[in-house]
Amino acid sequence: MSDHTTPYTFCPLCAETLQKSMIDNHPRSSCPSCSYVDWGNFSLGVGGVLWHEGKVLLVQRGHNPGKGTWTIPGGYVDQRESIEDAIVREIQEETGINAKPLSIIALRDRPSDGPSEKHDAYIIFLMSFQGGALQAQPEEVSNLGFFTLKECHTFQIASLSLSAIEASLSISQGLVINTNVKLLGKLSTLHQICPSLIR
Repeated sequence: MSDHTTPYTFCPLCAETLQKSMIDNHPRSSCPSCSYVDWGNFSLGVGGVLWHEGKVLLVQRGHNPGKGTWTIPGGYVDQRESIEDAIVREIQEETGINAKPLSIIALRDRPSDGPSEKHDAYIIFLMSFQGGALQAQPEEVSNLGFFTLKECHTFQIASLSLSAIEASLSISQGLVINTNVKLLGKLSTLHQICPSLIR
């Protein structure tokens, strides 16, 4: 998926030509015929830190960007997919391992540098091992395995991945799903600090 994007010329809802308007003190494309406002272009990715028997799961990227770099497994979230389902799917597709999300341990936010780039967010989960056998997805992964933290430090590893791995060893539980709050939208989920940890 490309980080570059082209602004809309026509409304994606009704096909009317978009006009520039000042909305929230920013010039934005909006539709004069319906309620559509182009708030920008975004992409959402997920990654998972998965420990098993004292070792963490890593994949070596098989294509650019970052070909040859070791990272935690992950990828993009599909439009109608929850972030939890996305990380389970990505780990299974890339590695053959079945995993379950435990908590969110990191969030990387990368606003766009220019009008043709997407605002990109990447959510990192702590995962639990549920079974499966290592099997690399050949289109994306050139190598994979479970490695000790000491071994991770010897690899050409993405700094975000290494930081998340180290953070996963902290005593903090991270953000966990709270199902006791009524939210708008049937697909909505709330991740927050566990109430028992709040002083």
